[in-house]
Amino acid sequence: MKAARFPNGTEPAAHDERAALADRFAAQNYAVISSAAAAARETAGWLTSEFDIDPAFDDIDYGRWRGHEIRTIAQQDPEGVAAWLADMHARPHGGESIAMLAERVGEALQRMAADASHERCLVVTHAIVVKAALAHVRAEPLASLAKIDLAPLSAIWLEYDASRGAWSERNFDSRDRLKRIDST
Repeated sequence: MKAARFPNGTEPAAHDERAALADRFAAQNYAVISSAAAAARETAGWLTSEFDIDPAFDDIDYGRWRGHEIRTIAQQDPEGVAAWLADMHARPHGGESIAMLAERVGEALQRMAADASHERCLVVTHAIVVKAALAHVRAEPLASLAKIDLAPLSAIWLEYDASRGAWSERNFDSRDRLKRIDST
């Protein structure tokens, strides 16, 4: 039985529907940006032979919890896990708080909005990073991250409108039908 773990960044990508994902985006003219995690780099490699790695899109730093089973951490440090789940600024693992992650992702989105060198970018990253980006774009509180459920290999489309100085979202499922992720 597979145990749920806090990722350590070296996990390989699962061989799943990445080929379909690659086919979906192959004909597009995107600059591809990846997290440094092995699974993200491997998935980015399915999309293109040339991509950039941007640490702003790395997974949250789980500190001393990294690589450990979630069940074990919850048994060893129940107060820490409870604090981490309840307080977006908590860092009981010694790594990065969700608030710190959200700030990093918000800064990356601002940098991307100001960068005219790429009209379109495809970012290969982690669910928590995508959730932070969505909360930023929607101007929602960080607590909304817990209400966003993303399937593996989800494709979330964010657009920046320079005339309004604002991001907006469009979400597509695997059949390219417009859909809305309900975060209420």
